Amino acid sequence: WHKQAWNSATCYMMMWTVIGCIIYLVNSIIWFGELHNPAPVWCDIATKVLVGLSVALPLSSLCINRRLYNIARMQAVNIDKKMKRRNVIIDTILAVVCPMIFMAVHYTQQGHRFDIFEDYGCGPTTYLTALGYVFVVIPPILVCAVSFVYCTLSIRIFLKRRHEFNEMLRTSSSGLTSHRYLRLMTLA
Repeated sequence: WHKQAWNSATCYMMMWTVIGCIIYLVNSIIWFGELHNPAPVWCDIATKVLVGLSVALPLSSLCINRRLYNIARMQAVNIDKKMKRRNVIIDTILAVVCPMIFMAVHYTQQGHRFDIFEDYGCGPTTYLTALGYVFVVIPPILVCAVSFVYCTLSIRIFLKRRHEFNEMLRTSSSGLTSHRYLRLMTLA
């Protein structure tokens, strides 16, 4: 349904969640009862992806909340292909390109390649200097704050215009129902 509705943000959230789960699964298998590093290349890749994951999930949530806010404002249920393509491009930039840039920026703030925790696996490191906070710690928090604002505004508008909103969803051909809208809002 998400692919049919061009809901790329939800697909990106599912993609990043699966990637994170796979990394944690492999880490827990490789480092079960171990502390030495049998897979240094894996750690290099996994820690960078985990750094990207720390901002990719909030950015995916932001994309979902932005879309839900536009729907709640009753401006984005029946949109043409050009607008759908534009939304997918915006979601892709936010949920894929920005995390990759974030991964690259993290290289400037890491003291060493990774830390290894017994039974857990490898994890990213960051020097917690002023620049470390600005470039690595604060961005995910800011993204979550913006996403929270969108979510709050969406809920407020939804509650204020509930009857109009349900009627609009019934007459649209988007496949979005009020139950799906609420599930997306809960996910985001």
